[in-house]
Amino acid sequence: MVDKNTLDGAVSIVTGGGGDIGGGIATELAAAGSDVVIADVDIMETEYNQKSSAEIGGATRARELVDRIESEDQRAHVVDCDVTKAAQIDAMVDEVIDEFSRIDVLVNNAGVITATPVEEMAEAEWETVMDVNAKGMFLAARAAIPHLRESEGTIINTASIAGEIGAAGLAHYCASKHAVLGLTKSLSLELAPDVTVNAICPGIVETPMWEDVLTPEIGESYDETIDRAIPMGRDQTPEDMGRLAVFFAENRNVTGQSVVVDGGILQNVL
Repeated sequence: MVDKNTLDGAVSIVTGGGGDIGGGIATELAAAGSDVVIADVDIMETEYNQKSSAEIGGATRARELVDRIESEDQRAHVVDCDVTKAAQIDAMVDEVIDEFSRIDVLVNNAGVITATPVEEMAEAEWETVMDVNAKGMFLAARAAIPHLRESEGTIINTASIAGEIGAAGLAHYCASKHAVLGLTKSLSLELAPDVTVNAICPGIVETPMWEDVLTPEIGESYDETIDRAIPMGRDQTPEDMGRLAVFFAENRNVTGQSVVVDGGILQNVL
């Protein structure tokens, strides 16, 4: 029996759970009392991602999280799943139901980024970013919704401050994250009153996205970007995102919201 005011006894799925933000979310959900299924993929069909390689090692890194989650006395389970493939998403959900008998929380966290002006962008690059960042959330939500209705659960989508702004060289990424916010608002209406749906909008987190893609694109060091862009003077952490995910999952009257966790970046307009 799940206590609806806490996550004790809950079962959570975190897609892209092998990454830094996904790992932070998975760990915080476990600390709050949830068993956690970590979904990620080792090999993509494209090199259009922050690793610039089809071998991204997500599922392997996800397995390294198991000890962290089990240290919280929660069960951990890893699924190798490409969120752009409907058959793999459906199989993942079936596996979770077979293993745990329920789904209470779906965290749609899988995401990729590249940096290319639209004029120079290959169609496959656009499609990869949109497919992982937007279509993947649609597929996972569609598959999990019947089970989330039964549990009166929650969907939490990882968006970005890029869902609130535009950025040169990141039109495809910004478009995908704007789509996430639109999906979040629409799903919150479709699924009320049974399921809550909210979005997390991270600011600057020390991840391969920043280290390998955005810092070279911006042309300054990571620390210089923090000093220039963040009024609070510090970057954000995966644990920040995890604590917000727990807040969303435990609050039955918060839905259709997108919360920015950026240390004040979007307020820094001058």
